Amino acid sequence: MKTYTLQQLDYHVWANRQVCSHLQQLSEEVYRKEINSVFPTIYDTIVHIYVIDRGWLSFLNSGGVSELSENYYLQLKNTIERIVAETSDKSMEELGKMQEELAVRFRSFVEQLDNIEEIYPSGEFQARCVDYIQHMVNHGTYHRGNVTAMLRQLGIAGTPTDYAYYLYQLKHH
Repeated sequence: MKTYTLQQLDYHVWANRQVCSHLQQLSEEVYRKEINSVFPTIYDTIVHIYVIDRGWLSFLNSGGVSELSENYYLQLKNTIERIVAETSDKSMEELGKMQEELAVRFRSFVEQLDNIEEIYPSGEFQARCVDYIQHMVNHGTYHRGNVTAMLRQLGIAGTPTDYAYYLYQLKHH
C-alpha cells in the first residue's frame, strides 16, 4: 500500500510540475489574467493546489484533528491567508520551486510512516492516511483540469497530465 501511495504522490508532483513548466513558457499576463471561472486567475488556482497540499501535510504531521472547533477554523483561515500572502509576489517559477520543496517534505513524511493505513481523525470523521493522500491527489487533478479549461478560454493549449500519460512517461523515459 505504501508503494502505491508513493506512486500516487509522485504522479501528483509530476502533474503539478508539468503544469507549472507549461505556464512558465507563457507570459505572466496570461496566468494572472482575470477569467470568469472557478478561481479568478490561473495563478490563483495553482496557489490553491499548493495551499491545500501544505494543509494536508500539516494535518497529517499533527496526527489529525480531534475537534473541529470555531478556534480551529479561525486558525486554519489565518494559516491559509498567510500561505497565500507568501505566494502573492512569486513568479510561476518560484511557485514551482515552492511546490517542489513541499513535495520533498511530503514524500519524506510518507516514506517514514510506519503504517500508511493509520487512522487520522478529522473531528468525528476518521479516515486512513492513504485516503487523505488520495483525496489530495484527486483534488490536484480536479484543479489542474480547471487550469486547462481556463487556458482554453484564453485560446491556449494545456499540457497533458493524465495518470495514464504519467505511467507511459515512466516507462519511456
